[in-house]
Amino acid sequence: MATGSESPPATAATAMADPSCPPFPLLVEEVQYEQHEEEVPHGGELELPTVDLESPGEALAAACRRLGVFRIANHGVPAELSARLFALARDLLAGAPFDDKQALPGYFWGTPALSALRVAEVNWVEGFHVPLLPVAAGQQHHGPTSTAEELAREYGAHMARVARKVFDAMAGALGLDAGRAAAYLAERDGFVRVYRYPPCPEAGHLGMEAHTDSSVLSVINQDLVGGLQVLHGGAWRDVAPGGTGIDGTLLVNLGDMARAISGDAFRSVLHRVAASHGKERMSLCYFAFPRDDAVIAGGGGSRYRPFTYAEFRDQVQADIKATGSKVGLERFLRQ
Repeated sequence: MATGSESPPATAATAMADPSCPPFPLLVEEVQYEQHEEEVPHGGELELPTVDLESPGEALAAACRRLGVFRIANHGVPAELSARLFALARDLLAGAPFDDKQALPGYFWGTPALSALRVAEVNWVEGFHVPLLPVAAGQQHHGPTSTAEELAREYGAHMARVARKVFDAMAGALGLDAGRAAAYLAERDGFVRVYRYPPCPEAGHLGMEAHTDSSVLSVINQDLVGGLQVLHGGAWRDVAPGGTGIDGTLLVNLGDMARAISGDAFRSVLHRVAASHGKERMSLCYFAFPRDDAVIAGGGGSRYRPFTYAEFRDQVQADIKATGSKVGLERFLRQ
């Protein structure tokens, strides 16, 4: 890496002469840039099951057990609403200089946890984050603009409805009572995160590093530019776009909390996003979590000790701050 007496490293912003592009670091020959997940082979496209949300039945539980990621049809999210949010997000993220975007509430680049990560681990991504909790009187809005926040909240209300319907089917398959089904998904306390992956001028980068989500579930709406990959059968497998551009389906991805709640019966899949070398990629993601005080217990045979979601979240944040990486459920194994 460059020292204080050397010239600063080249950045993609200067290479691309794009004023909207964050200063992503380019690779330099003398730096050993390690992406351990690149050692895993690429295995082509993965065909995902599609679940009809109007009658999920056993198909949804089977998809949770087999892959932990699946498509949903008949979800009732208006295509026009998704298109408006995509268009507004593209205008905000691709149409404004980077220096201006940095001042916007909820804006991030590299990763939402950028300050905790080493430079070599910066992801080729930017976006904004909108919590769905209402803004208190006198408080600044959460989104980058009031219009973006209102639109994201409207979209988020549909996502919360979808998440509850998906989780109720999951809860039925697991035999959860009504109290636990309510505590394990606080769908209206989640958040919407909009991601933009600018075109990347060189190989060796990821749009998003390999990870599992900390949520119960995430709902992903992709544009036509692919890039999402999941680890399956020992290889990285491409997930074709769905969403408004192709078949109207959305992707559901189960997170660590679904795995813990189910006592490992449901999968929390490792996934990443490949950097786009030709076109920018956009996605709308919604994340839903348990209530902070919900005690996650997967039954007597679970590998995990009981813990609250607040404990899990705080531990993840502490691990990222200390090491730059999430440890996750391994911290909560029974002794």
